[in-house]
Amino acid sequence: MGVRAVLYQPARAMLAAVALAGIALPPATAAVRYGLDDPALAARIDAAPLHAFTVDTLWRQARLADPQAARAATLEGLVAERLLAASARAQWGEAALLTGQGVAYAHDVALDDQLAALLRSLYKTELEQALAQLPGGSLDGLVVAEPAIDGAAMAATFDAVFGKPGALRLDYSLTAAQAQHAKAMPVLAYRLPGGGAGTLSLYDIYRRQNVQGRIALHMRQPGALKQQARQALGVLAVLDWAGSRFGAAALADLRRALSDQAVTLAVQRLHGIGADTDSGSPLLNQLAAQADSDAIRAYYDQHRDEFRRIDKVRARHVRTHDEAAAQAAYAALKGGADFASVARKFSMAADAAQGGDLGWIDASGKTSWLQQLAFAQPPGTVSRPVRAPVGPQDKAYWEIVLVEQRVDGVQPPEAESVRYVASRAIARRSAIAQLAALRARVVREADIELNRSLLDAPLRVLEARP
Repeated sequence: MGVRAVLYQPARAMLAAVALAGIALPPATAAVRYGLDDPALAARIDAAPLHAFTVDTLWRQARLADPQAARAATLEGLVAERLLAASARAQWGEAALLTGQGVAYAHDVALDDQLAALLRSLYKTELEQALAQLPGGSLDGLVVAEPAIDGAAMAATFDAVFGKPGALRLDYSLTAAQAQHAKAMPVLAYRLPGGGAGTLSLYDIYRRQNVQGRIALHMRQPGALKQQARQALGVLAVLDWAGSRFGAAALADLRRALSDQAVTLAVQRLHGIGADTDSGSPLLNQLAAQADSDAIRAYYDQHRDEFRRIDKVRARHVRTHDEAAAQAAYAALKGGADFASVARKFSMAADAAQGGDLGWIDASGKTSWLQQLAFAQPPGTVSRPVRAPVGPQDKAYWEIVLVEQRVDGVQPPEAESVRYVASRAIARRSAIAQLAALRARVVREADIELNRSLLDAPLRVLEARP
């Protein structure tokens, strides 16, 4: 799993959505104090510590994308996200917020992978030096035992966990009995430099996978299990190194910051911030259903340009039975030839004698493929030759279209498409306002103590009072 280039995109995305929606951000004045002088801590948020290691690590990561990124902005983003994530967990529950599609990774697995990837990107040289100190200079130096994944006993275990090879499956989750069999099968035993030791079971490897990875294990693809075991060991080794280097508490705090970000992103999706969120957000669906006809009409009157449509076009066309003729006609048209003359010379359509005149085509009612092509073409521009979407047994032909005139209009306010677009827009604005108010409230009600030494720039959202 890759690490995002800009960690605090969730906070930026929310502020951008608020600005785009024209919503005034509610006051977010917090009870900020500057009495904290513990060098290990950046802040205390409602008496809970926020580690300086978390701020500095994520600030370093932010500067990879923006060399001018301020540490104060990273600190401020962390404070706001921690408060918003805590409130969201209490209101909606983390599991409900993070439940996604079946192809996704488990949240704890995704966090470990993201944390390890972040550490690798920022401490590459130190990690490579630590790896070189292992026996053999590789992860294999951490392996205590690795049973051979073959033989009758292993085959029987795989059958008990995944079923017989080749069986049709619609679901790639394990039953309780299958999970027990998977937990009983050791894949790799290890001992970490920090002293921790353990065994990765088939279950441990299985639950680290998304759907594609689980399918590979079900299909018993050669090397898939061993490869995934090595990847899991690599993550454990990175986290072990970081825990020894920075301390377990600091590493846990950084992991929590990544979890806060995931929850913040989920809350933003719930409120319509982000791509492809409309149909999948129960909150937006509920708010859209509450939009009444007066609100929809008001939105329509204020945003008529969003409902513009093509009422009718006047067009001509050239139809040929082979591509070579179509290209010849197109070349003549691009050379400045009169369209009607080219149609009379090249077109095989019944209206060739009339210069390919299709007359006025109205947008209402059912339209043919050719008419749809005309509506898609800008006025005054000759289309390239387009092969008609005929069936495999039908004779192919090509069309060239010129729209001579176009009449635009607007959809009527009672149209179903108007109701849908307007109600979704109203819902999204309402949801963004709700989220902005929630964010302002949790910041306003918090008790925040900051370490002044980390403030390399003025705070933007929190109003700091010495």
